[in-house]
Amino acid sequence: MTTNRAADLAAKLRIYCETLPYEAVTRPRTIALLRRHDLELVLAVRPWQLGELSGVARELRDGGVPVSIWPMLSDDEGRWASAHNAASFVSFVRETADTLVDAGLTPREVLLDLEPPFVHARALAASGGSGADRNGLGAVRPRTTSAAVMDVASNELMSAVAELHARGIATASAVWPLVALDPPGARGWQSLLGTPVDALATGRVSVMMYTSILEGWSRGAIRRRDATALLAAASARVASRWGPSAGMSLGCVGTGALHDEPVYRAPSELAEDVALARAGGCLDLSLFDLGGVLGREPAEAWLDAFAHGAEMIDARTSKRVIAARRLARIATWALGKRR
Repeated sequence: MTTNRAADLAAKLRIYCETLPYEAVTRPRTIALLRRHDLELVLAVRPWQLGELSGVARELRDGGVPVSIWPMLSDDEGRWASAHNAASFVSFVRETADTLVDAGLTPREVLLDLEPPFVHARALAASGGSGADRNGLGAVRPRTTSAAVMDVASNELMSAVAELHARGIATASAVWPLVALDPPGARGWQSLLGTPVDALATGRVSVMMYTSILEGWSRGAIRRRDATALLAAASARVASRWGPSAGMSLGCVGTGALHDEPVYRAPSELAEDVALARAGGCLDLSLFDLGGVLGREPAEAWLDAFAHGAEMIDARTSKRVIAARRLARIATWALGKRR
């Protein structure tokens, strides 16, 4: 059963909600903001939040806000889905979906966040992405996950995706940008990160291309204009790689699981990123995250930039969009030649 259509993908804007307490999610002002900007909420669910989930989902539904769920394990269990915790992650996905379905609150979509285990991601963040721990704790050296482990994890996760589709629940995966460099049928970067992606056949694939992190963790090696050029090239690559199922996750407005992620300076940077992603061919956009939006008032400025970024850019930025599109086409051609 196919649950995602290209037209539906193009029509939807989504906003992640990882950091905001549930009581803040259901406040009348929050619901009104989401509804006014026609946003679907992608709500993180941790094991200790299951008891509250149905009540929150019901309030959002009654308020006119579409809800997808974003299951996460404890940090000790890796937090996000990977080859290292696939069995326990799938068990929690099933439990979360059952909780909502049994309450008559079937979620529109389940997002599988495919990232290296939390402890590895935190170590890489501490190194600034360079592989050398800035606290002097040694180098961060990812190791390729064996083919056998990848196969077992792929089958576990693929089975969960098929079950969700059979129940009429759409699926999506959020992935690191490096995954887009794997040619179809190959999984070099997927194995290095320990995150099977292609085998799962989720309805959407959203690449987490956070320009604020690219710039902020580069220690000055990447400037804002470099990060936007990379976003433009990545958007073209992702659109070519996954077609109508392709999406981009943009950010960051506020910090997330690591608590020190670099964030946008102003809504104008978000508006530019939206324009660049759309110009590259990615019409399915997700924003990280609602807690940051509400924590950096006025919230309306951030949501307007997200919903209307393509129309908000000025003439100078328009020239940068054109240049970045040209760069994206060149980069896509070069990647194709390498293949």
